[in-house]
Amino acid sequence: MHFSSKTFMFLVAAVAVVTHASAFAVVPSSSANAVRQTTSLFADVPDTPTDQTNAVESENGGRPEFVFEFEIPKKGIADVGTAEVRLPPVLEKSELVVVRYELPFGLSAEPDTASGQVIVTKDGKSDGGERVGDILRQTTYWRGSNPGLFDVSKNADNFDLVVQALVTNDLAVADEIVLVFERPL
Repeated sequence: MHFSSKTFMFLVAAVAVVTHASAFAVVPSSSANAVRQTTSLFADVPDTPTDQTNAVESENGGRPEFVFEFEIPKKGIADVGTAEVRLPPVLEKSELVVVRYELPFGLSAEPDTASGQVIVTKDGKSDGGERVGDILRQTTYWRGSNPGLFDVSKNADNFDLVVQALVTNDLAVADEIVLVFERPL
């Protein structure tokens, strides 16, 4: 798949194959105790760094990792579980915004050669969506009926691969997509 423009307006309705993803933990949950998220969620940054975050802190100015979780999007009654994620910040001052959209969804973003990241170029929904300048860090993706979390930051130099990961969020496998943005403060 090749795109002639670096800017791509996503209206997800296709399925593609993704060959790379970052790790995340899925914790089983029951429908009875699963908490339904609203449009966005701001991630917690632990007050006290752990041994596991010490290696990351030297690379990003001493900031601890963002630690957050979200319910994996599902189709119908299938309950996949909860993703528990640790994500090192790429900016010195930022917050993490986790956005959940019903499919199909729209997103305007493009790769930025100066930062090496995929940057939002048009504001999303006014009630907690992405904003111009946000960095797209992660997205849910699907390989068949198996969910994953695609690390956009690690693959930003291959924009076609980022697009492929985004379009796997198709109504055939899920009703929603989860996007993780790092917002400069």
